[in-house]
Amino acid sequence: MSNKKLSLSDLANILGISKSTVSFVLNNKGDKYNISKETQKLILEKAKELNFVPNFFAKSLREGKTKTIGLVVADISNAFYGELSKMIQEELYHHDYKLFIVNTNDNKEIELQLIRDLINRSIDGLIVAPCNPVENLKDLFNSTPIPIVFVDRYGDNKADFVGVNNYTESFNLIQKFSKKPDYLGVFYYEKDKISTIQLRINGIKDSCAKQNIKMELINVHDYPDNLTKKVEDLRKKKMDAGIALNNKVALQVLSSINDLKVNIPKEMAFISFDDSEAFPYLTTPVSALKQPIKEIGKETVNQLIRRLSEEQIPGKCVEFSCQFVARNSH
Repeated sequence: MSNKKLSLSDLANILGISKSTVSFVLNNKGDKYNISKETQKLILEKAKELNFVPNFFAKSLREGKTKTIGLVVADISNAFYGELSKMIQEELYHHDYKLFIVNTNDNKEIELQLIRDLINRSIDGLIVAPCNPVENLKDLFNSTPIPIVFVDRYGDNKADFVGVNNYTESFNLIQKFSKKPDYLGVFYYEKDKISTIQLRINGIKDSCAKQNIKMELINVHDYPDNLTKKVEDLRKKKMDAGIALNNKVALQVLSSINDLKVNIPKEMAFISFDDSEAFPYLTTPVSALKQPIKEIGKETVNQLIRRLSEEQIPGKCVEFSCQFVARNSH
């Protein structure tokens, strides 16, 4: 087997047909340039027989675009980002775009490097759920003309954004408890401050202050080996309700609650911001605030496509409402 990759010139020489004719046919322009059906069939069959793969970068240079989009997410293992990535990829496919997905693990330095790498690969557009504050990204984004849409986490007021209003949704979430809590534990995970988490915390803080509910913030990151002990201490302080600020944290906290044999909801009510496929199947199905991931994904792609076609100027902000899924835990 030859190790040499077959070029367009090689294929044209084998066929005894001009390179431009072969190129037109392989790019679905045979009819446009009045190339006979017989010749088109001959070229396509020979290309298939020889496993000819067009030079992607040469084609990109000719057309001035790569038909590829970059997606930068914080944590692909989180069900929210996994489902969102899937939705964005499917929507872009309908517009004949391919997707490169990169995962930052909420690491600011890695995020900057991955964004640079994507831009250097001549992507046509970028979708970002940033862990860096937008001030840290401005110089990088200002260095490229490609359109950028922020998803889930805000950019600035001059940037496109699609997501939910985390402050308002969290503020209203306190009202969903069947009984007003006396002592609320708010569980989250942060290595560094993240805009969505901070907005959720602020919404809950303000709601608790308005209703005179005592609350305590618990960063699960600070309790890698003894979260159960922390939950036990909170229970001794009469914590009678808990909110997890994403579904991964919810599962960790629920495991600790289960270890302590605390009955949900009789002894402690519990709600998760973000739903999970697992929640309906737990011993006590968990009530959750469900983000409209399908709608967010579709609108994100729609905004980017409009920007690519220059039908939309930057700065469009779309915020969807969440749905509270009431099960048995609240």
